[in-house]
Amino acid sequence: MSEECLEERTVEVSDIPEEIEDELLALYFENKRRSGGGPLVSFHRKGSCAVLVFEATTVAARVLAKETHVLQGSSLTVRRQAPKDPGKLLLRGINPNTSLELVELYVENVTGMGSEDYILYPSRGKGLVLVQFHRPISKEELQRMYAKISARQLDRATIHPEQIEQTSSILVENLKPSISEDVLTLYFENRRRGGGEVKEVCMLADGIAKITFLDFEVVESILKKPHKLDECNLKIQPYFDFLGMEASPRSLSPLNGIEEVNDNNLEHLLTGSLSQEEISPPIALDTAASEIHPASLEKGAVGGGRDKQISGAIEASEKNNLHSAPSTVSSASISLPDPQKLSLYKSSQLFQNLQKSHPNFDIRITGRTIEISGPSQLGVEQLKSQILESFSEIAQAHLTFNEGKARFLDREEVKDRLLQSLKQQGLPSNYTVTDCVVTVTSSSLNSVNEACRCIKSLISEFDIEVTPEFECMLYCKQWSEFLDTLGFCSVSNRRDKIEVMTLAGMEDEKKVKIIEFLSTPIQVETVITMEPGMLKYIQIHCHQLLADMDSVSIFPLEAEDVTGFKVCLFSFQSNYYCLCMYNGKTISGSHT
Repeated sequence: MSEECLEERTVEVSDIPEEIEDELLALYFENKRRSGGGPLVSFHRKGSCAVLVFEATTVAARVLAKETHVLQGSSLTVRRQAPKDPGKLLLRGINPNTSLELVELYVENVTGMGSEDYILYPSRGKGLVLVQFHRPISKEELQRMYAKISARQLDRATIHPEQIEQTSSILVENLKPSISEDVLTLYFENRRRGGGEVKEVCMLADGIAKITFLDFEVVESILKKPHKLDECNLKIQPYFDFLGMEASPRSLSPLNGIEEVNDNNLEHLLTGSLSQEEISPPIALDTAASEIHPASLEKGAVGGGRDKQISGAIEASEKNNLHSAPSTVSSASISLPDPQKLSLYKSSQLFQNLQKSHPNFDIRITGRTIEISGPSQLGVEQLKSQILESFSEIAQAHLTFNEGKARFLDREEVKDRLLQSLKQQGLPSNYTVTDCVVTVTSSSLNSVNEACRCIKSLISEFDIEVTPEFECMLYCKQWSEFLDTLGFCSVSNRRDKIEVMTLAGMEDEKKVKIIEFLSTPIQVETVITMEPGMLKYIQIHCHQLLADMDSVSIFPLEAEDVTGFKVCLFSFQSNYYCLCMYNGKTISGSHT
């Protein structure tokens, strides 16, 4: 059967939980009703991924057409197996001590191309070099390369060529520290930038991230375009697990690249960029004192990916240093330009636990910098790694509201109440408001999504109808004074109703207070002064006009200091009359 037909019958399944057994997984994909599948020709699983080959292409197509695959409550990711990449060739078996210059000469000899036609990506200490060509290589060209490579050794080592599958991941470098996983997701899902649906974003180190897409074809589309984010030109290349996070074109140097453990590569070890086997000589850690402080596992603490391992090593380092006074104090600092993430971390349980559980180390926040000092450089670096890992898990999301709702969320009392409510629900978060955008920061991607959902649900809006009898109350000064005392409430006046915004659970309280204010008459008094003769004239000639004003009390004033009328009225009345004197003329009018 042709290779093309085999590809059409093959699907790849990922995100498989460990507890799902192979037999159950195979039975699910052979069940037409559950998965759309059918009889399998082969089944191969490695970790959380599996490759399935069906008997018929129509069966594979049905499985791929099904929108969701859920097994034992877990969502599985199903897609076609990535085809072989025609633009890449992996060379295995290279001597780790061979210089990159010699590898370049070898590649040019067996491919017949110049250095401008390809890029080399060597791995550290694994004897692997990935050759990425600037154009696709035909099958005939590939066969000729294979023949030349098998006939010629490199630095007394036999080289094994291998055509690899297309990758669905990219490595992004030159990122600002303030760039979050959510921002990267939004950026690389933008179709104008060649993007597509992002499956996962993983921060590997400061300024470096691995981004995995659901569709492997997106990678080639991304690589064809220049990318700039937050005024920084991004460096993007395809990501392969066998190359690791440091995979990038190297200067002419040995492929292993590391001769000894120093402060720089120690930090890489602690942040997970290199495996311990790749560093020589190895670091021996005393793990006898690997007991975990209970507070470090408290629910709600930020981070915790490697807490047990790191905390045990740090405590062992502390105990070893208690018996000998250090001659110098080791220190390190972490610059954190994002004030929201820093504020969240400062108030988090992890920061407090680190201070309590490691009394021999001084951890403090000065401005936008975390400073760490203590008796052991290893302990300081491990603490630094744990803090950096915590920050890599902090996520941000952006909510867009109308102007009125954004202003309401920006009020100090509202913000304090919302953040307190989120904390009580186990979602420690904070947020800022810029124009109509609310930026929410939380301890993880799941937490920030849940926090956004909660913020939306905690805002309540309702209307109160206003009859003409009470409409004038909305325009008196007492109304504004009343709203200032209402608290946790935003009110907008409309012609025949009031639009009220408050927090969930406060609706009845606010509605009762507003209706009580509108229905309670407020007595307002004013004095209209005039000459004694004019007052006498009105009393004589306008007697009937004054008598008709039954909703208004008018009292003549005749005293040494003032002459005129004192007018008393109730402000909830829909209409009332007043007298205005101008140039000796009496004018009757209405005011609403």
